[in-house]
Amino acid sequence: MPATIPGGFIVTGNSPIDSRMLVADASARKNANNYGAANSFHGLLVYQQSTNELYSLLDPSDVTQDSSWQLLSDGGDGNPGGANTQIQFNDSGDFGGSARLTLDASTGATTVSGSLTIEGVNDGLFLIKKGTEEVAKVNSDGVFILSPKSSVPTAVQGGLFTDTNGNFYVGT
Repeated sequence: MPATIPGGFIVTGNSPIDSRMLVADASARKNANNYGAANSFHGLLVYQQSTNELYSLLDPSDVTQDSSWQLLSDGGDGNPGGANTQIQFNDSGDFGGSARLTLDASTGATTVSGSLTIEGVNDGLFLIKKGTEEVAKVNSDGVFILSPKSSVPTAVQGGLFTDTNGNFYVGT
């Protein structure tokens, strides 16, 4: 039965006020003797010392399963990797890969490791530009289109280009 406390706690020690808040490792976090239906609830926050990770309990009926816990913090410094000029998103390998999207503010480069799917509804579903100049695109019919060049560029082995007269060139 809950107790009403008229004021807040003043904690003078260096241990958690609730013993459920701190565990040594994953086996302690998923131990049904430590967390069961009688002493846990959806949303319980638990800090795991071995990995410096913070978890939230999603399913108090079976704390032994990884799926019952949601990782809230990966134990790092808040930066999933890379330089401080980069923003990165990754799935931490949850999907069997190491997909990562990196936006690098210092170079303007966007890097994708893993698969890339682009979906759109307009004529320029996928557009490649160099500055303001359109280089290539994929239209709504799925056709890859090279933008015509007004002058012949330097030949590059394997390179492709088309000119304004409708000629198509392949570098050999």
